[in-house]
Amino acid sequence: MTRVLLALALASCGGAHGPPPEAGPPPEYPGSLADVGTLVSPPALGDAFALEQRVRTEYPDGAQEFRAVLQRVGDRMVLIGFGPHGGRGFALTQTGEAIEFESQMPEELPFPPEFMFHDIQRVWFRGLRGPLPDGEHREVVDGEEIVERWEGDRLQERTFRRLDGEPAGVLRATYEGGLGAGDPPAVVRWENPWFGYRLILTTLSHQAIDPE
Repeated sequence: MTRVLLALALASCGGAHGPPPEAGPPPEYPGSLADVGTLVSPPALGDAFALEQRVRTEYPDGAQEFRAVLQRVGDRMVLIGFGPHGGRGFALTQTGEAIEFESQMPEELPFPPEFMFHDIQRVWFRGLRGPLPDGEHREVVDGEEIVERWEGDRLQERTFRRLDGEPAGVLRATYEGGLGAGDPPAVVRWENPWFGYRLILTTLSHQAIDPE
C-alpha cells in the first residue's frame, strides 16, 4: 500500500517524477461510504462549502505534496486535485452513493479512487454528534469503535478501530486548535496504519457556498 500512496502523490503532482511504481491489486478499504446527503457537516465547514488545502502525504519511503479543493453542496461532494503548475489532475465526485472519477493524469490510479472519500468522510463527517462535554466519548458504528476527545466545545481528536481487528490498528485524526464553531483548523493530521501513511492537511482557504 505504500507504493499505492506514492503513486497517488506522484500522479496528483502531474507525474513530474516519472511513472508510478507497479503495485498489485489493492486491498479493500474496510467500511462503506455514507450517502453524502446523510452526512452532517461540522459547524466550521457548513453544509455547503469549498475548502482548499495543501495535502502532504508521508509514507516510509518519502513524502509528496499537492493542492486540493473539497466542495460539498447538498447530496453532492467533489474533490479536485491540482498539479504543480495549477492544472487540474483529477475530479472525484460522489452524488448520493454514486461515484464518478475524471482524470487528466498520465497514469491510472492503482486503487479505487473512492478510497480518498473514505478518509475524507472519517476526518470531517463520520463522528459523534457534538458538541460534547470535555473528555472522551465512544460509540460503536458499523463494526467500528469511534472515540472522540473534546475540550472547550471543540473536537481535539477522533479515532476509528475495527472491532474484528481486520485490519489491526487505529485510524487517528487530530485537529490543531480543535474542530468546532468558527474557522476550520489550520492543520489536520490523519494517521492511517491500515495502509501505512499519514496525511497533513493545511487549510489554505474556506468559503461558504449558497446552496441555491
